Amino acid sequence: MEETNGKKILVIEDEKPMLDAVADTLKQHNFAVITADNGKDGLDTALREHPDLMLLDIFMPKMDGLTMLETLRNDPWGH
Repeated sequence: MEETNGKKILVIEDEKPMLDAVADTLKQHNFAVITADNGKDGLDTALREHPDLMLLDIFMPKMDGLTMLETLRNDPWGH
């Protein structure tokens, strides 16, 4: 298992090449990286994993980024 700096970043991006590029770059800097490829899965992952930071695309399938953020803000953890 790779050693991380203890910070967990959730990357939510529906374009696979962009998702992979961002995730790989963050991993090279020793971040623990979690990914999701749509807003619905990103919301579920955020609520389950409680990342330290999220990088969120706006235009995505199933749930756009702004709706995801608004829904997350209604949760006690995301507020």
